[in-house]
Amino acid sequence: MSDDSETSPSFLSSLPNQPITDDIVRQIAESDNPKIRGAMGFPGSTPGAIEAFLLNMEAKTHVIVFDPSAERWRVYESFESEELSHDEMVDRASDLANEWLTESLSDRIAAEEETDPDA
Repeated sequence: MSDDSETSPSFLSSLPNQPITDDIVRQIAESDNPKIRGAMGFPGSTPGAIEAFLLNMEAKTHVIVFDPSAERWRVYESFESEELSHDEMVDRASDLANEWLTESLSDRIAAEEETDPDA
């Protein structure tokens, strides 16, 4: 994964240090920021909590994920989206979010097993 610090949405630091709700994703999508074209949350491992969402900006779409080990949000991956249809952009972001969720769950299960030898 590349370091997207140059292109990371500046509001990441204003997100809470925990998964968010659909309402917060909706507020991001409807914000007055002219660079934001939309946002959409992906269901996470906890019902009602958003642990990954796409942020469609002027030239790029960012897949933003909650890193539980660091207790902060980060850009998982960004991609050029101007040439993609809406459905193609959502499909690509969904694939990336699912990839991250699979990795994240595997890491969480491994961490659980390390802390609970009886598991």
